[in-house]
Amino acid sequence: MELDNAPRRILLLLDTSGSMGNYKSLSWSNVAHFAIRFSQQRKGDDSIGLDTFAEKDEVYVPFTTDSQSLVKHIEALTSSGKGRTMLGLALTEILARREGGLRFGDAIILVSDGDRSDADKTDFTRLRDDLTRAGLRICMVRVPPIIGPGSTEGVSDVSGFVKETGGIEFNVINPLKETQPFIGARVDPETLASTAQAAYTFTQAYYQLSLKIADPLQKRRQLRLEIVDQQKGKIQGLHLNYPRYLLSSSTN
Repeated sequence: MELDNAPRRILLLLDTSGSMGNYKSLSWSNVAHFAIRFSQQRKGDDSIGLDTFAEKDEVYVPFTTDSQSLVKHIEALTSSGKGRTMLGLALTEILARREGGLRFGDAIILVSDGDRSDADKTDFTRLRDDLTRAGLRICMVRVPPIIGPGSTEGVSDVSGFVKETGGIEFNVINPLKETQPFIGARVDPETLASTAQAAYTFTQAYYQLSLKIADPLQKRRQLRLEIVDQQKGKIQGLHLNYPRYLLSSSTN
């Protein structure tokens, strides 16, 4: 197992579908404020790109190390509040971008209410495997929609999908805070700031695991992986996010 601490490309993927409301809503304000806070976390040679999605993925800002320019573009976004949440299509389009796209160890910061439209017929099992093989991780920041969680029909929660790819979820929705219909609920700015910091930390440390099987396996077997320190003792405070399945980096 090898630590990969190379500079990261991090894609901010903002949900601009109808459930996020227009740019004047509290729901969209939460999305924008988080994205700004996250952009301000950028360090070293890491670069951040900005995409939005509803019916499809839209490249808004290519990967850049200019955090101030990125913040200005986020502040200028006014195209929110229209279309269905076609997350599978957006992620498929992102994976298909070869030149200047995401690479092993990079991450997607998905800012959304966590629901996708059932009209999206993407094969999410295949998409999960494609993300795993590419070595990409998703960090989903769940923000309140304009009509309250669980109020929309014809949608499915993407939490399970995110976790199966080795991703993580930060939920900033306060269940005790009332949602104003078609406006949303305001998230405490300090919560958004601390979540942005935690999300950026998630993008940094990445370990590449290589397994060599000496004898061919005749049938599927479960392997138990135990991570210990140099003295073969338990590592205190270690939290791992990993894909549900270990997949070969080769399709052969």
